[in-house]
Amino acid sequence: MSSKWLSLEEALSKALEAACPINETEMVTLFEANGRILAQDAIATLDVPPWDNSAMDGYAVNSSALADNSTVAVQGVITAGMEATTPLTTNSAFKIMTGAPVPPNADAVVMIENTSAEGGSVTIEQLPKSGENIRRRANDIAVDDVLIKQGTLLKAEHLMLLSSQGKNAVEVYRKLKVGVVATGSELAAPGTERLATQIFESNRVGISSILHGEHVDIIDFGIVEDNEASLRTLFTQAVSQVDVMISSGGVSVGDADYVKDIISELGNIDFWKIAVKPGKPFALGSINGTLFCGLPGNPVSSFVTAKLLVVPIIQKMQGQKAQPAPLYINAKITRDLKRRAGRRDFQRATMSQDAKGEWHVTPFKKQSSGVMTSITAANCLMVIHESISSLNEGDVVPVMPLYS
Repeated sequence: MSSKWLSLEEALSKALEAACPINETEMVTLFEANGRILAQDAIATLDVPPWDNSAMDGYAVNSSALADNSTVAVQGVITAGMEATTPLTTNSAFKIMTGAPVPPNADAVVMIENTSAEGGSVTIEQLPKSGENIRRRANDIAVDDVLIKQGTLLKAEHLMLLSSQGKNAVEVYRKLKVGVVATGSELAAPGTERLATQIFESNRVGISSILHGEHVDIIDFGIVEDNEASLRTLFTQAVSQVDVMISSGGVSVGDADYVKDIISELGNIDFWKIAVKPGKPFALGSINGTLFCGLPGNPVSSFVTAKLLVVPIIQKMQGQKAQPAPLYINAKITRDLKRRAGRRDFQRATMSQDAKGEWHVTPFKKQSSGVMTSITAANCLMVIHESISSLNEGDVVPVMPLYS
């Protein structure tokens, strides 16, 4: 077990290296597939468009047989969902609607604005070039094209594309099973009576809510007191039920912080200290193939490390090929700031945009990691590099929006 303080990048690299993707898959309907991870490349089985079709309302003509201001007979009307029953004849035109198949012998479509119709004939005031205003067969998608790559997080646009190919189900990786537990004799479950020396526990619901958007199955193991036997029993039983076990509390250096020692005894701990604030005591390990993430007990520290480290771990384990990097925006700090250098600092702050489109950020003066109101009042985390000990009003700093 390494006691070295790791940078955020080192910790994330080690965590992702340890996060082995699951292999099991299942078929789900497209209506159930939003937010799931595609398990196999989706291959096109249909050309799109399936035939040459009109790009607009107008008249289908053979441009080689006509000139500007030619007047021709209207041979018929073709609307979307139907096709011409006969090929286009010389010196004729088919009135055609957007998306309708272009009739045989036609090589262009005249915009309706460039025509004038009277009775059963139409005058072509501006003759189009061959191929103009026609969408060619397979111009968008050809049979055997890769529509969506394996490992893609499926969203509405992907599902619409699959549906347009006639698919009503898709193969995805099964949902990851994630266990959540809070440790600490000082914790009481919300909705129960608490002792005068206890506080209500809040980390499990926070972690579960953060992971809700990753479409995992959460198993709540409740609260376990600071007792070696109880913790050992809990972790021994839990690892057979989940792919990832996430605990909060018990990973620091206090006399009652047993979690990392028990994980090390039952399996292994890769690291447990990272140079970030809040969130220094974050432990990563495993027991019998189940990945273990030990988050700090302080609510803000738990919240920040869940977003920075746990979410990317979950995304990789679910088979997502590209884990999106956090969004950072450059903003000007609105006041001077001094701090102790050495750790990357994620300070709770508010950001706003002025009339010129420039972003400004104001960090809270109180940055306690035990006070969740600093998160509920913030709309971003202001990031201060570990080497920086002071900032002046107007300095540009990166900020991470908390809400989209």
